[in-house]
Amino acid sequence: MNRTLIILSAITAVGLFFSGIALPTTADAQTAAKDRLALMKSNGKNFVQIKKATDTQTITAAAKAINANAKKLASADLWPKGSHGGDTRAKVEIWQNMGKFIANLKSLENASDNLIKVSLGGDLGNSKKAFGAMARVCGGCHKEFQAPKNK
Repeated sequence: MNRTLIILSAITAVGLFFSGIALPTTADAQTAAKDRLALMKSNGKNFVQIKKATDTQTITAAAKAINANAKKLASADLWPKGSHGGDTRAKVEIWQNMGKFIANLKSLENASDNLIKVSLGGDLGNSKKAFGAMARVCGGCHKEFQAPKNK
C-alpha cells in the first residue's frame, strides 16, 4: 500500500513538472501573504485619510491608491493555496470561494473608481457619501473573509 502511494506521488510530481505547472512553495505563500498584507494596510491608512479629509483632493488621492491596491489584490498570484494563517487574518473561506472573493475585490475597485469620479466633482458631502458606499463594500468582505483581531 505504501509503495503504491509513493509511486503515485512520484508520477504526479513528474507529471506536474513536465506539464509546467508550478506548485507554490512555502516561501511563495509567505511572500504573497506579506505583499497582500502591505496592500491591505495601505488601504487602511487611505481609509483614515478619507475619513479625516476636509477637501476632495485628499479624497481623490486616497481613493486612487485604494483603487490601485484593489486591482493588485484581485490577482490570483497573491492568494496561492497555503498562504492563510500566520500573521495574516485571511480566513480559509477565501480559498474555498475564490470566485466570490475576487468578485468582492472587483466591487471595491468599482466603488473606489466611483469615489474618484465623485470627488473630482469637488463636492465634499457627495464624496463622503460615496466613501460610505465604498466602506460598506470593504466591511462586507471583511465580515466574511477576515478573521477577528487577536486580543
